[in-house]
Amino acid sequence: MDTRPRRTALLLAGLITALTLTACSGSDEAGDASGAKASMAQEPAPEASAAQDGGGAAAPVADDAARNAPVSTAEQPAVISTGTVSLEAKDVAKARLGVRKVADAHQGTVGEQETTTGDKGVLSTARLVLRVPSEAFDDVVTALEEVATPTGTTTNGQDVSAEVVDVAARIRAQRKSVSRIEALLARAESIEQIVAIESQLASRQADLDALESRQQWLADQTSMSTITVYIEQPTVRHEREDDDADGFLGGLSRGWDAFVEGAGSVLVVVGFLVPWLVLLALLAVPARLLLRRRTRGPARTA
Repeated sequence: MDTRPRRTALLLAGLITALTLTACSGSDEAGDASGAKASMAQEPAPEASAAQDGGGAAAPVADDAARNAPVSTAEQPAVISTGTVSLEAKDVAKARLGVRKVADAHQGTVGEQETTTGDKGVLSTARLVLRVPSEAFDDVVTALEEVATPTGTTTNGQDVSAEVVDVAARIRAQRKSVSRIEALLARAESIEQIVAIESQLASRQADLDALESRQQWLADQTSMSTITVYIEQPTVRHEREDDDADGFLGGLSRGWDAFVEGAGSVLVVVGFLVPWLVLLALLAVPARLLLRRRTRGPARTA
């Protein structure tokens, strides 16, 4: 009675041991396979080892390429530069010609020009609007101040780098949107779908055109600067008259001015009295004649 349970227990223990050994051997084989794969993965490929071996020679080449690579436009600041230069010259025409020469020397152009002429047919003022490369902005301003006597100079710089990057990103996104809508239009099957998709396409295309126009304007303003030049003749100064105001000539001038003012006042009074004097004369002549007749009459009778 006791031997049967013991045999059963021994059989169960042996079965469990056999299963355990089988599992261990399977795991060992899997571990060996994975270890082999890992060792193969860790071994460098021939190309990689060759590249690593030649790394000492490739590093200087990479450094030189990095130095000589062009700087991205996004890293370069985009600035809109504008300025105003006021000049004073006796010969406005000559100064205007000098301004044009400065623009030509720096590959610039004269966009607008306005002049006024004095009584003698000589130029009295001039206004010129120059468009010059942005990199030559400071040099052009300095050269303009040497054309004639400068009376005032102002410069202004507006950084639009963020707007340039933003517009470029929006253009890329808008182009992708237009391409997707065009693909939908190609797969449209009904008139209603075609009409709806074309409406969306027209709206997206209009937005894209507006963004591209803005991008072109920014590119023009950042690549070419605007400088407005004003030229005028010097004002007439009366410093000599002011110096002589306290001397003999000054006293003579003030006396003459007082005489003229007094004479003018007298003439005003005379002009006021003339009509009345004429009227009195017209009344006095008949009255005098009448009195003479009366005085002669009594004398004859006597």
